[in-house]
Amino acid sequence: MDNKAREERQKEQEEKINKILGRIKALPTLSLVVAKVIQVVSNPLTSASDLSNIITVDQALTAKVLRLANSAFYGFPFRIKNITQAVSILGFDTIRNLALTVSVYKVFTGEANTEFSHADFWKHCVGVAICSSLLAKKIKYRSPEGAFTAGLLHDIGKSFFDQYMHKEYKDTLAYARENKISIEEAEKEVIGVDHAVVGKLMAERWNLPHELKAGIARHHHPEEEKEESVMANIVFTANILCKKKGVGFSGDNIIKPISKEAREILALNDESEEKILTALERELKEAEAFINMPQ
Repeated sequence: MDNKAREERQKEQEEKINKILGRIKALPTLSLVVAKVIQVVSNPLTSASDLSNIITVDQALTAKVLRLANSAFYGFPFRIKNITQAVSILGFDTIRNLALTVSVYKVFTGEANTEFSHADFWKHCVGVAICSSLLAKKIKYRSPEGAFTAGLLHDIGKSFFDQYMHKEYKDTLAYARENKISIEEAEKEVIGVDHAVVGKLMAERWNLPHELKAGIARHHHPEEEKEESVMANIVFTANILCKKKGVGFSGDNIIKPISKEAREILALNDESEEKILTALERELKEAEAFINMPQ
């Protein structure tokens, strides 16, 4: 490629990125309720009653959070009747993450893409969430709940592409399939930027905690994350394991190896990997409420 062609390609990619940035700025912000939830959870003086009072202002959000809290995934032998009880039993982080999950995915209910099954994509996201939580618990990471949510949201940039750049994303998926390359590579070729970069911009737009941003932005390249490298490696590894297991479909069938660094951080060998996959299969059966959440 000569210099002129290279310059033209670079200019074209810059125009595409600026177009994406403009659309991200036009995205709806998180609801005031969820934004407030994120803020108060980080305050050590917040009580269960304080958090409950904020969430219950939004009746639809309250109903969905309680539905998830009472699902087989959590497996309580009694029914959780209100948000205060849910906060006391599940903890602040879990309730924050349930509220955030409901709110963020509410944004993406657009036109179906014949190349991209929303149901299979969502199942992949739920699988990565569960697997991330299992890996976090394995190494006693400080926030398995945060790992669950980072896993759930790791591919949110794909939702943006599918919703706001529908035709371009159909072309991207077709390009990945025809050339037998990863969706990440195809996005860079066709759109000019990949879903991890767009996901990071969305996370920043919504003022998500840094640990969630790390899982979203670096789930393909955890070596690039410095502050939250453990979270990045958790989601990176969970994503690969779910593709190995065939949990849902995220846009391609390319399975990359788990890096040596990730295996060291997660103390993961062949035996422990198999145990994680067995636990993942078991917990997916209990996660029907999460898998069916978009409906």
